[in-house]
Amino acid sequence: MDNKITNKDIPPELFITTDSKQLVHVNISSPGFHHSSRLHETFTVKQGQVHLTKLDLSYRLNHTQLAKKAILIQSDHEIVVYGVNRELHSDDGYLALPVDALGKEYYTISYSPSYYYTLFTVIGTAHHTNVAIQLPNTPGLNVTLKGITYHQNQWINLTLNIYSTLEISSVADLTGSHIISDKPVGVLSGNKKAVVGNTGGSRDHLVEMLLPVDSWGKNFATVPIPERFNVGDIFKFVASEDNTVITVTGMDQGVPFNEKFSIAKAGQSVQKHYSSGLYSHVVSDKPISLYQFSLTQKGGPDHADPSLITIPPIEQYAAHYTFTTPEYSLGNYTNYFMFIINGNQKNGLRLDNHPLPSNTTYHQIPGSNLVAGYVGISVGTHTVNHINDTAVIGGILFGKAKLESYGFPVGLLLTPVNSGCQAKAMDYGDEIDNDCDGEVDEEECDGKDDDGDGRVDEDCRCCAPQVVVGRRRKRNFV
Repeated sequence: MDNKITNKDIPPELFITTDSKQLVHVNISSPGFHHSSRLHETFTVKQGQVHLTKLDLSYRLNHTQLAKKAILIQSDHEIVVYGVNRELHSDDGYLALPVDALGKEYYTISYSPSYYYTLFTVIGTAHHTNVAIQLPNTPGLNVTLKGITYHQNQWINLTLNIYSTLEISSVADLTGSHIISDKPVGVLSGNKKAVVGNTGGSRDHLVEMLLPVDSWGKNFATVPIPERFNVGDIFKFVASEDNTVITVTGMDQGVPFNEKFSIAKAGQSVQKHYSSGLYSHVVSDKPISLYQFSLTQKGGPDHADPSLITIPPIEQYAAHYTFTTPEYSLGNYTNYFMFIINGNQKNGLRLDNHPLPSNTTYHQIPGSNLVAGYVGISVGTHTVNHINDTAVIGGILFGKAKLESYGFPVGLLLTPVNSGCQAKAMDYGDEIDNDCDGEVDEEECDGKDDDGDGRVDEDCRCCAPQVVVGRRRKRNFV
């Protein structure tokens, strides 16, 4: 996506890694981009290795633009892909989603006021894809595409082909733009560069690759951005259905916190500024998406800046992850792994096959069995898992430095828990919500009612979940 160009242009980057001990063959290309910088690269990676591909600046989209700039990444075994859109003091990253985990319906996210522009990009994965985009009900919004100017609540209808990329930009807030397609598409969303909050004047790029609506959830746990004091975090809640009721229950340095609010219409959002000490449990009666914004650097020792982070639904936590830290434009970030896990299982959590440091602080997530916290991590590739391979973990990678930050989930399941449910006969670890309770493979096949619904072993995982971003065989990404 578009980023603020400086006098020190830095190419966009792709980081590819794997937890496979065998060599994984990877091919990166740009089949639709007819330019002198057309990409074709073949390489191998294995566990502990990271391959960095730097993209030519011509791949970066500019304002509202329809082009064919999608990158195709193919592998013969499971890989993890992160995109980083970096300029000097303007950086953010995202977890790339594989093609077979994309969807046909999205609502976008941005921060307002935009400072420059709010943005989103739709990526075609198949020929003759019909896409309809309804712009949000934002006063003053206007988007000009192919000589036609569109305003708030109006629809943009077009056809995308494979590798097509459509970026929409507006000074007015594009949050809640409704994207519907008849074939799966990918969506990136955020801001060209924004000041977040009222803590300072520095700006940073914001971007995430969005979950399709059918992967949204009703239960979330939040962890404050580490080691930022008296700054807080901004959260944005986006509804998928009308009349959505949301409850936030938390603990802020030992003080209970409770808040309840509603969102009237699908695609609308509510923004909240919460304390740097708040660990919370978010419950909604209908599926939502939840985003966390790191605030602008306050000054002094507060080295951090805006970033946009997708908070994974608890329903989409996975069992193990492999991830790598991006690079800072002027050296190295201070990097953190933010985690959520069942409190009864915290001692079995492993980072790079070692227990967490003995001084790790665990915070109870109210109204749940979960605990949360963070640990500092070194630059490079890391793995997170549990000695019990049925235990699931929520994880976010965050990095900060002077005037720059990045943040994104390290991985998640992408089960369509929000697509309607019909109870189905169970196979062990089938990655299906067999009992229609909004959770996937939540039982441990131990003869007990693990999820407290009065039934025993009705939706067993038995083995570690496999529908994890970056954890399927033969992955394709665009």
